[in-house]
Amino acid sequence: MKIAIPVVDLNLHKNRISGSLTVIGQLCIYDSEKCEGIWMKTLDLAPNMGELLPALERNNVSTIITRQVLPMALKVLVNKGFDVFKSKGDGLEDNVQLFANNELNLFDMNAAMENATICGGECGECKTDCEEDKKEKELNA
Repeated sequence: MKIAIPVVDLNLHKNRISGSLTVIGQLCIYDSEKCEGIWMKTLDLAPNMGELLPALERNNVSTIITRQVLPMALKVLVNKGFDVFKSKGDGLEDNVQLFANNELNLFDMNAAMENATICGGECGECKTDCEEDKKEKELNA
């Protein structure tokens, strides 16, 4: 079985699970049968989010372990047949072991809603102009 796990970067923090799966991020494709991972930029797998799921399917990925997932993304992933598990902390190796021991929970809509905000995600992750909106609100408060 192959598992897609978004990671912080490909160098110093390649064994830390990042906030969520994004097209501009990095990920580890972990093969549980071979007990090894391949790290790559998500863009090297697919040029956009619309092509990412088919690319994961072509690479026989059926499972995703992530710290966060937005409600609509969870719905799309589940409808496409992916199992999406919520990591415990951000340690990649720890979570692979927890998964192997059936100790990770599947993301459900309630868990996905915990991280949903009005701009569609955490500012630190999506880097949208919600950061500016947040700063402006703080200045006006």
